[in-house]
Amino acid sequence: MNSSKILGDFLRDRRSGGGYGPRWRDWADPCLQRLIDGWYGVPVLLCDPLMNVCAANDLGAALLSGLRHTDNLFKLIFLDPAARDFFTEWPHIAAAATDVLHSIAAQGHHPGLTALLGELAEQSQEFRRMWAGHDVSSDARRVKRLRHPAVGELTLFCDVLDVVRLPGHHVLALQAEPGSPSEQALALLGSLAATAN
Repeated sequence: MNSSKILGDFLRDRRSGGGYGPRWRDWADPCLQRLIDGWYGVPVLLCDPLMNVCAANDLGAALLSGLRHTDNLFKLIFLDPAARDFFTEWPHIAAAATDVLHSIAAQGHHPGLTALLGELAEQSQEFRRMWAGHDVSSDARRVKRLRHPAVGELTLFCDVLDVVRLPGHHVLALQAEPGSPSEQALALLGSLAATAN
C-alpha cells in the first residue's frame, strides 16, 4: 500500500473522531498543546504516568501511523504485532517498559494500573514472561531505532521531560542527529503528514 495513503488515512481518522484523535486533542490544556504543536521536525508525545498518550504534535502522530494501540505506549509495545518490526530493538524496549511498570507498581496504588497489567498479562505471553522474570538490570536506551512503514529506518534520541504542573506526566521528544538520514526521513514524514492534512 502507498505510504502516503497509510499516513493520510491515519491522520484523517484522527481528525474525524476515529482512532485516538479525540483523546489526543480534547484533553483540555490548550497552552501545553500549542507548545507541543510548536516543535517542528521533532515527534513529540505527552504521556501520563501509565504512558497513555494525552497529546501529540502532527509529527508524533505521524510517527505512530499504521500502528494499533497508539493510545497507550505499553499496549503498543506488547499488544501490537507490528511493534516488533517498528521497534528494531524490541527486546530492549519491552524490557525497559516492564521495568517502568514494576517501578510504578512499587510506588503503591495507581488508578488504572491493575487494569493495564491485567490486559497486558491476559493478551501477551511475552509480557507475562518478562513480568515474572523481572530483572531490573535492563537499560532504558536513550537512542531509539525504529522502522517506519512510510519512511524506513530511523535512529532517534529520546528525551523525557517532566511536566511540573501535571505530576507524573512527561513529554517524549524524539530528535534525529542533524544532517543524518534520520533527519531527512523525519522531514519526509512531516511532508507526508502535511500533504495528508
